[in-house]
Amino acid sequence: MALTFLCPKHRDWVYFHPQEAISCIEDSQDKGELLIQNNKWQEAVAFVGCAFETTEILIEMQSVPNSYLLTKLTSLALLLSGVFENLDAKNHATLILKQAEDALHKAAEESLGNKPRLAHIQQCILSIRSNHGLFMFTPPKVQLALSTQIH
Repeated sequence: MALTFLCPKHRDWVYFHPQEAISCIEDSQDKGELLIQNNKWQEAVAFVGCAFETTEILIEMQSVPNSYLLTKLTSLALLLSGVFENLDAKNHATLILKQAEDALHKAAEESLGNKPRLAHIQQCILSIRSNHGLFMFTPPKVQLALSTQIH
């Protein structure tokens, strides 16, 4: 089971507008981080989640994913996992990390023979495995809503 955050309309938009989607990743992440700073965890899930899923789609679309997107997926997975931890949604936190690791393993399979890219992917995977637990925030826990789409 994979967690999704984009509505079907926006998911399609990412597929048809990959260049524009890259700037949307940054905007969504920035909005999510601002919400995190204000302890608005539930609202942050939608924005960070959309950035995460958009990055996943863009990686999936590339025959050989670029390092920027691989690094972005890693950082967003860690950020989103931390948000879920604050919402006391540990299963979701774990699932996001697994989802990111699975995407990175697939990218590694597509990068066989490219030692620098494989080394970068391995570093991303190690970051996900070793940093889980370091990105937990301490504000009070709140109830996780069922819907995480922005609209």
